[in-house]
Amino acid sequence: MRLAIALLTLLGLTACDQNSDSLIVGGKDFSESSILSEMMAALAEDAGIPVTRRTFLGDTMVNLESLRSGEIDVYAEYNGTGLLMLGQPAMADGDAAMERVRSLYQPLGIVWGNRFGFANNYGLAMRPGRAEELGVTSISDLVAEAGGLTIGIEENFETRPLDGFGPMTARYGMEFGSVSTVSSEERPTLYDDLLAGSVDVIEVFTTDGQIADLGLVLLEDDLNFFPVYEAAPLVRSDALVRFPELQGALDRLSGQLDAQMMQELNSRVDQDALSPREVARAALSELGLIDTDDALEVTEPVVVAHSPLIGADAETGTALRAVRQAYPGRRVLLQSEADPLGVVGTGGAPLALAAAVEFTELEEDGDLATRPFEAFGVVGQSYVHLIGLGDTRRLADVGTLATGPEGSASHRTGQIMTAVLDGITLSPTADGAPGDADAALVVAPIGSAVVEDLLEDGRLLALEGWDSGNTLVRFPQLRQARIPAGSYDGQLRAIETLSSQLVLAGPIVVNTDAVGPQGPGASIPTEVAALPDNTVLAINGALGTLIGLDPAIRAAPALAPTLPSPPAAVNPSSAISFMTALVLLMFGWLIWLYARPERR
Repeated sequence: MRLAIALLTLLGLTACDQNSDSLIVGGKDFSESSILSEMMAALAEDAGIPVTRRTFLGDTMVNLESLRSGEIDVYAEYNGTGLLMLGQPAMADGDAAMERVRSLYQPLGIVWGNRFGFANNYGLAMRPGRAEELGVTSISDLVAEAGGLTIGIEENFETRPLDGFGPMTARYGMEFGSVSTVSSEERPTLYDDLLAGSVDVIEVFTTDGQIADLGLVLLEDDLNFFPVYEAAPLVRSDALVRFPELQGALDRLSGQLDAQMMQELNSRVDQDALSPREVARAALSELGLIDTDDALEVTEPVVVAHSPLIGADAETGTALRAVRQAYPGRRVLLQSEADPLGVVGTGGAPLALAAAVEFTELEEDGDLATRPFEAFGVVGQSYVHLIGLGDTRRLADVGTLATGPEGSASHRTGQIMTAVLDGITLSPTADGAPGDADAALVVAPIGSAVVEDLLEDGRLLALEGWDSGNTLVRFPQLRQARIPAGSYDGQLRAIETLSSQLVLAGPIVVNTDAVGPQGPGASIPTEVAALPDNTVLAINGALGTLIGLDPAIRAAPALAPTLPSPPAAVNPSSAISFMTALVLLMFGWLIWLYARPERR
């Protein structure tokens, strides 16, 4: 027993000696903290300091207590959090906050290093289309609209006494119509709710990778309500004595990082599923702080091309959310293009959000030619907005019609209109500006900000009589519809118009002798690989719509209904036939045995 105790004591002393010879780097349990921990560890190693990593250790309380007890030597902390942990109010002035935390933590044997250069504050974000529709760029702009809006927040933000939801609404003097609260573990679902349109505003951290990936609008905190949370190394003072090179190693990262860069790095971990260590080392290499041969293999993002007239409204958000669910662990980006399907056809994107009218090409003889693309599911509906400008008040008064650039949905619709109506000349423009045209044609969902801008000096014109003759047969991608009264300011009555289904689409699979991604005889006439059936079904399922695809456009083969299996053949095989014959012979023999006369 004495020998065992002596051995355990010796092992414990050895472990203590090893810990004292190694810098122990801690970290909180989220991506940004892990990235910063790996950066500090890499810089320390580059300075010749041996490092032990305990990243993703836990929350703030766990890391701070581990630092005070000597279980770790350094981790990345935020000055605002540092103040709150000692019962002090956070501050909006970063310099004052750093001076305060340094004076408070020094007696505890803990030193605040120089700031990394960015702040990760609380903030509010919106979809660009919704923000533009409401004319909101700052939190103060929300005050007049908040009563009719839903905000999504995390439960921790709801309960914070100084910089949480209640104090924020009190400071700005506003009250939201409804509040949707999620747990800390469900925080990423706030972005899905925003894309789905179930909430109008969400609470975010300003370095969240999704802000840039989804193109969200971060509202200006114009009253400087939210305290500053600037990141910096938090180090035990005895570690600086044990490792004289440590201070210089950490100072190399001083002022090197900004919020935009942290958004990108966070996105590489959260969306591209890369490890914090490889992301951190690659970032340090790009900054010229370390030399490394490690290549960062970032998976190419999944790009969804879409019309700029759709922007990042509810329809684009629905498409983006569905594609993200179909491609777990992949970054999904929006790409604004005048001709989304054309970009897919040339290899610029694998997917497009397009109107049904974009699936055809008007030929010189007036017939429609089908373009080589297929639809995966319904996202929404685009409407033809014919806007009279100046003195133009009827369709008959339109001589010059402004459209989007050639290849766009509005220009294709304009070509069809000129094939049906006489006396109209198209005027395509790259930026959609109508110029001196009599009217403008915009194909977009109802509520389009572009339409609202044009209606400030114009009016919606009715497109009536489209069902006369064989027009509906010739151009089935355009259906009769109405823009309901009140859809736009000053619109007192419903407007007769046309609509075109809005769908997610990709390159078509055609039958050839080649072997493509969907099996023998499947290839594509473009540079983009056709989507596998399971991906098509995943996108369609994620859209969750009960509306079927317009029969005027081609649906992906994977969406074809499953036919019932034909009845099995009477004699499926010779072996079964042989066994059936034996069974019948046995039954016949048994009957004969039963019915034969008894032998005397």
